[in-house]
Amino acid sequence: MFNLIDRYIGRQIILASTMILLLLACLQSLFSFIDELGRTGRGSYEVSDALLFVGLMLPSRVLELFPMSVLIGSLFGLGNMAANSELTVMRAAGVTTWRIAGAAVKASLILMVLAIIIGEWVSPISTKAAQQLKTAAISGGELSFSKTGLWARRDNEIIQMGNLLSDGQLKDVTIYQLSDNNRLKGIVKADSAKKQGEHWELYQITELKFLADQIQTHQEEKRIWLNPLQHEQLETLTLEPDTLNIPGLLRYLDYLSENGLETKTYELALWRKLVQPLAICVMMFLAASFVFGPMRNVSMGARIVSGVMLGFGFHIANQSFGPISLVFNLWPALGATIPVLMFALLGYWLMKQNS
Repeated sequence: MFNLIDRYIGRQIILASTMILLLLACLQSLFSFIDELGRTGRGSYEVSDALLFVGLMLPSRVLELFPMSVLIGSLFGLGNMAANSELTVMRAAGVTTWRIAGAAVKASLILMVLAIIIGEWVSPISTKAAQQLKTAAISGGELSFSKTGLWARRDNEIIQMGNLLSDGQLKDVTIYQLSDNNRLKGIVKADSAKKQGEHWELYQITELKFLADQIQTHQEEKRIWLNPLQHEQLETLTLEPDTLNIPGLLRYLDYLSENGLETKTYELALWRKLVQPLAICVMMFLAASFVFGPMRNVSMGARIVSGVMLGFGFHIANQSFGPISLVFNLWPALGATIPVLMFALLGYWLMKQNS
């Protein structure tokens, strides 16, 4: 499957792409760390916590930068080979431009596997750990996590929340009310809770009160939550759909469907996860088409600048078409695949013009 030329081209591209990826990830992490410094001092959130948070978020940033880094790295690697006349020698030996582009695409398989490993196993775990660390520090220890959900302590109440949706709505809320000597005096269970204006409301409530000789039960449709968590604390807990792995997204989609909730945002995140390996392949192919086409005789600096512009253009298109598909109620798969197809067609057209 990989002959000598494939391995040589692949090695040049992978080394260049890895170097660019690490450079961009470090730069973005530096900016993120500077931004986090503005949050230090809240609760017990210190500079060391901010540094650890940025480190734990690094896999998700690497994943986000993968397509752009592959494009710039491929332009750098193939451009360097062109500058050293290596591609000219290959073509003189009968290796076609399509064959060289195919070698670049084969190299993308290794990076695709790496992206899948990071996206499915490393990034979800590290991102969740980062959010937990940040939330616990900022809240001063009032919030904690377990397999049963989020737990919090507010005055004489212990609050357990099963799910926190991306819009800040809470699901499966249970409030354990304690007396001054920490004895359980009541339980309030609600199907959901949502912020309405300046206050929170609980919905579909069942309340149990433990009296000396009996247990009183009371049910109601809605009530104001008198002692909720601060909304700023809950905002730090909300994991974006893109940070979940594919099994996690599928489970959450099932949960949303069963409860009659909107699923489009998470469907889009799922399709982006599925399409991302293909995007890496397309970026490799596009880089090869540019090296043999418009960028055949330009300097290395011009190639890098063009790679940044192309990568940024892909990032903008990828971020734009998703929300557009949601606004116009289109199939989320279109929002995830159209940018990749557009850049794939651009690469194909350039290769046809110069083959």
